[in-house]
Amino acid sequence: MKLYYSPASPYARKCLAIAHETGLIERIEVISTNPFDDEAFRKTNPLGKVPALITGDGPALFDSPVICDYLDSLHTGRMMVPERGTERYRVLRQHAIAQGITDAALLLRQQWMRNQKLDTPLPDDWWHQRQFGTVYAGMDQLEQEVKQLGDTANLGTIAVACALEYWDFRFADHPWREARPKLAAWLEAFSQRPAMQATRPE
Repeated sequence: MKLYYSPASPYARKCLAIAHETGLIERIEVISTNPFDDEAFRKTNPLGKVPALITGDGPALFDSPVICDYLDSLHTGRMMVPERGTERYRVLRQHAIAQGITDAALLLRQQWMRNQKLDTPLPDDWWHQRQFGTVYAGMDQLEQEVKQLGDTANLGTIAVACALEYWDFRFADHPWREARPKLAAWLEAFSQRPAMQATRPE
C-alpha cells in the first residue's frame, strides 16, 4: 500500500497513527507530498487533498475516516472502532468532535496562509470568531467528558490527540490548557504512546 501524506496534516497523522497501532505500518509505503503544489497528485485524489491511500486492489481511497476504516478491516487485533453497541457510538462521537476542531483549525490556518501572502493580519471578524469558537467549544466538551476518553487507543482518542496537538503546532499563541486542565493531563499521557511519538510533526 502507498499512503500519500503531508507531515503537518492532522488527517494524515491520524491514519499513520492507526497504522502504527494496528501493526500495519510495515505494509505501507509513506510518500510525502504537498497537495497545494503537486498538480500530478490529482491523478491519485481528484480533490487534491491528503491523505490518499493506494491499496493495490482498487481505486485510491481518500478522506481520513475512509482510510482508517479500511485499515481497521485489515488487522486481527482490537478494532479501532468497535463493531456495535454504545462503545461504537462513543468512539464515533469523539471522532466527530475531534474532526470538527480539526476542520475549524485548518480553515483558520489556510486563511492565515492567504493573509501572509497578502501581508495582512488575520482579521477579527464573525467568521474567524466562529472558527475559534468551534475549536474552544469542542475542547470544552472534551474537558467535560475526559473520563470517557480513557487510555485506550481507538479512532476517537487518536483523532482527539491529533486535533489538540495540531492546535499546539499551528496556534501556539492561542493556549488552551489552563482552562482545561483535565484534558491537558489526558493529552500529556496519551501523547507518550509510540504511535503518537512516531507521527508527531516537526
